[in-house]
Amino acid sequence: MKNRSVLFLWFGQSQANLADVLYIVALISILYAQNSSPVLLSCIPFTITTAKFLSSFTVPFLIDRYRAKRILVVSQLLKTIVLSMFFLWHMSLISMLCCVALIAFFDGWAAPVQSSMLPHLVDKEKLLKWNSVFNVTDQTLQIAAYPLGSFLIINWDATGLLWLSFSLFSLSLVFMQAIRMNVHSSKMKQKQGLKQGLKEGWKLIWHYPRLRVLLVMEVLEGMAAGVWASAIVYVFVKEILSKNEAWWGYINSSFFVGTVLGGLVLLKITVEQERSLYHNVILGSLFSGFFTLLFGVISVPSLSLLLSFTIGIALQISATCSYTLIQTAVPLEKLPKVLSATLSVSYVTFGLSVLLLGAVASLNVTAAFLTTGGLIVISGCVGLFLRNYALTN
Repeated sequence: MKNRSVLFLWFGQSQANLADVLYIVALISILYAQNSSPVLLSCIPFTITTAKFLSSFTVPFLIDRYRAKRILVVSQLLKTIVLSMFFLWHMSLISMLCCVALIAFFDGWAAPVQSSMLPHLVDKEKLLKWNSVFNVTDQTLQIAAYPLGSFLIINWDATGLLWLSFSLFSLSLVFMQAIRMNVHSSKMKQKQGLKQGLKEGWKLIWHYPRLRVLLVMEVLEGMAAGVWASAIVYVFVKEILSKNEAWWGYINSSFFVGTVLGGLVLLKITVEQERSLYHNVILGSLFSGFFTLLFGVISVPSLSLLLSFTIGIALQISATCSYTLIQTAVPLEKLPKVLSATLSVSYVTFGLSVLLLGAVASLNVTAAFLTTGGLIVISGCVGLFLRNYALTN
């Protein structure tokens, strides 16, 4: 039953993630046809990030009252209902953004809950491999979904793509409903106030040395993440590499292919001890930081492709091992609260990263990559110097 349930979770979450991208592609197409303003289109990722950040504060409240599976199923059901509104009437810009915000808000429940369910569904020694499976699948879908969505827009239209997204949401709901979990500790829910529930995740992070160290590393690396998710790479390609826009796509693609390969590497190796996992986190941070520094100072296009590829590998190994350490650090019934707290930090640091690195890049794009590499190296050094402290719990 465990094996079937983890497959149901995998299938269901994969279909939901694919549909999330496809409906955004359809929405961008609709908005661009109405008004081709780049500022308008930039409202979509801003709305999604803001809604998920606000959603992370409601997860502890829900966990105190409902089982994880119920939260996941209701989250997907509400997303499906909101998406269906696109077919009911002609929407204004404000209405569309409100629907996007609601879907992102409900989706914000899924990430910490799904990750907290995984340790219940697989044995501890298989947790790293299944984390890798989920991450590889997610990265592969991220790579494939946008070109797939563009192809379908050409051959169908935005409405057809929205119907496909709705169908995937609905099928995802069926798979999630089929999950079976036997979690005895969740039968007695201790209801807490919203304020107390919010505090508990942070109290748990403060209580466990490992979580404190990993959170500091997450903040540092989160402040560096914006360099790959913004137009900074585009500026680097134009000004430093003196290449056309195609190379922007090549470098981004090589980075994401590297993250997929990093996940596949973890599928092939066996890392069971917490100390080994922690050392992988440190090595991944140090290598990715070092390669990012090299990326910023080397202006050879072929080497830039290779470096972005290796950065993706190192970051994926570090992130997956770090996530596995968090999943095994606290009692399983408390895990969603810890994950929601760390996710809220991720949303904030990512937003600040885009602003900070964008400001640095406007002055000197090379400096943006040097800043990024420096932050990641510092993160690895923090983990290295505090390794004994982090592994005491």
